[in-house]
Amino acid sequence: MRISRIWTILIAALVFFLIANAPAQILKPYLKNSINFPFTLSGTIWNGSVQSKYFNKASWQVNALSLLLLKISIDIKVEIDSKNELNANAEMSPFNKLELNNINGVLTTQYLQQFIPNTPFLLSSNINIVQTNAKWSSQLPPNTPSEAEGSLMLEKVNFLGEKLGDYSFNFSYLDQALNGDISSSISSSVDSNLKVTISSKKVLTISGEILPKTLVLQSIFKELNISPSISYRHQLSY
Repeated sequence: MRISRIWTILIAALVFFLIANAPAQILKPYLKNSINFPFTLSGTIWNGSVQSKYFNKASWQVNALSLLLLKISIDIKVEIDSKNELNANAEMSPFNKLELNNINGVLTTQYLQQFIPNTPFLLSSNINIVQTNAKWSSQLPPNTPSEAEGSLMLEKVNFLGEKLGDYSFNFSYLDQALNGDISSSISSSVDSNLKVTISSKKVLTISGEILPKTLVLQSIFKELNISPSISYRHQLSY
């Protein structure tokens, strides 16, 4: 009886050891469904990373205690390059498909420009993601989330060589529609109060006011025929 108990404990310990040290490589067949470019894996399924030519490293760490609550909680860090990075906490449970909470980090307009090369940015900025949450209730990424909300800070905005300062963008996304507002900080060179919406039919609408403070910016706005009162509507094609 005592020997059988010893064997049971040894087998349980072996199974636990194998699971705890399972290599991240066994995840590759599953990740291929979401990642359609070459990548390499290292570490374990609990604490590992993925590398690719498109980013330096994406690492994860599983919170083992979350399994006691019948869910999986994973801390994720994506190091794209020295100027662009993202952090988030991912949660999956039998009741929710996927949630990304406390998304934060920095993305530059220079990095984002590559995704829409046919539409050159007139503005350059560091986009500081203060805190954003997103939820997928049916399909997983790269599909758009079913709902999201957050706050972005556009820092060191530069327009045709002119420094415009910092601006905040607060938004919410639900039922394939986005609602947000853009406002300027006290030190900004352009007073801004804009409403931004994207309807479920992919119609972008921007309305509000932008008032340049300096004579140089007033001259640039006049030459480019930019009205202080903004009323813009455009059918998106994505």
